[in-house]
Amino acid sequence: MGRQCSPRAMLYGVVMAGAMALTGCVADINYAKPVFPFLKSYSKTQHEKPVLLNNLAWWQKLNDPVLDQLVAQALTGNLSLKLARERVIEARAALETVPSAVAVNGSVSGQVAGTNRSGSADFEIPSELGLSWMLDPWGARRNTIRAAAAEIEVADAEVDAAQLLVLFNLSNAYVDLRYRQQLLAIAHRDLNRGTRTLSLIQTQLDAQAATRLDATRARARIAEVRSQLPTLKAAVTARINEISVLAGKTPGTLDGKLMAALSASKAQPRSTMAANIGIPADLLRNRPDIRIAERSYYAAVVRIGVARAALYPSLSIGGLISVDSIVNGPETASYFFGPSVQFPTLPINSTRAQVAVRHSQARQAYEQWKTTVLDAILEVENALVEFNATSAALGSADRAARLYRETERLTRELVEQSEGTFTDLIEVQEDVAQAERTLAGLIFNQAQGYVAVNVRLGAGHEVGQDVVAPQVSQAAAKPLAKASE
Repeated sequence: MGRQCSPRAMLYGVVMAGAMALTGCVADINYAKPVFPFLKSYSKTQHEKPVLLNNLAWWQKLNDPVLDQLVAQALTGNLSLKLARERVIEARAALETVPSAVAVNGSVSGQVAGTNRSGSADFEIPSELGLSWMLDPWGARRNTIRAAAAEIEVADAEVDAAQLLVLFNLSNAYVDLRYRQQLLAIAHRDLNRGTRTLSLIQTQLDAQAATRLDATRARARIAEVRSQLPTLKAAVTARINEISVLAGKTPGTLDGKLMAALSASKAQPRSTMAANIGIPADLLRNRPDIRIAERSYYAAVVRIGVARAALYPSLSIGGLISVDSIVNGPETASYFFGPSVQFPTLPINSTRAQVAVRHSQARQAYEQWKTTVLDAILEVENALVEFNATSAALGSADRAARLYRETERLTRELVEQSEGTFTDLIEVQEDVAQAERTLAGLIFNQAQGYVAVNVRLGAGHEVGQDVVAPQVSQAAAKPLAKASE
């Protein structure tokens, strides 16, 4: 005759069987990585197929060692970059805070027990060892880990974005510095020309070959140029201070040689980048803001699973072994082991609403991803258009400046031979200064356009990645790898 089970044993078996069955029911959230039809979004180019971006140090192609040295300092010393890298450490530590599925805890204590009459004492050493296994049939913990892993990837991409911003701001500040110094040099050349003209007028005035009107106009021209010098010098100093801060230094504390190199006037950086670079097929990979939007979308999707799991009972298996040990005396032990079920709080309307909130947040994240991609395409297209337009105008501006300088030389010769007027000479000197300023402005715009094109394409964020020291532990690396699949 078979042995009959008690109702308690039957209930225990049913709960255990149900728990083990539910463990195999993986309630994953389906996630499809978003794609974008780039070929239909970009303007036509000479390339039939998309080209891959080259993440070289594009600023080095400006052939300016001073800029190269500044970038090297900024990539290690910029405070915004350090802050972004610290957020990576925070995100990786947050992943480690997700509770483990299996937890073991224990306690041991000691005490003396006895009576005054007998005068004897016993030593008690009670101890406990607890074990809990949290089942995850609805994917709450699994999706929590995936969301936290996605946040690590977001933080990594934010470091790349911060590096691109540093490269953008530093390169633009350096280009602007050389432009301001060029404007200052143009003003000094204009002042020298005006002084020479005034000296010539004074000589002709003594010979009654010039008028007081000519002398007055020449002096006014010199005074006007001199009035520009303080503002131009202040702009140069301000740019050097800005560069120092971007490099992680307080103004005036840069290396002596580097400070001297910045203070010395130098030719403006000029780009030789080809106008037609084709369609960047890997823009999604290179642009940190797009990667941030995509990983944020992924995190929002998996958080739906976390919220949805709260609609169902949570299952766990736990046990406890306790031992009451008395030295030189009896020893007792007790234990229990079994499953437990915790049902959601009723009513569950608020929990369902939370699921709806997560669904909405996921849809918002997807729309944000599309917006980010469209904005990236717009920025790249406009940067290329502006760079190409400036590059096309440079040749004519350079020729105009050379012709005006030649005109000024010929006019001066005519004046010295009493075949021209001082009015013509003063006017052509103004034309020379304006033409040189126009040329300097176009070189400045082209260099900034070159910086903008490369940054908009996401180029340069991989340079110097070895300075990012934080390393994820093996326990955190595994969920990160799963979330990336």
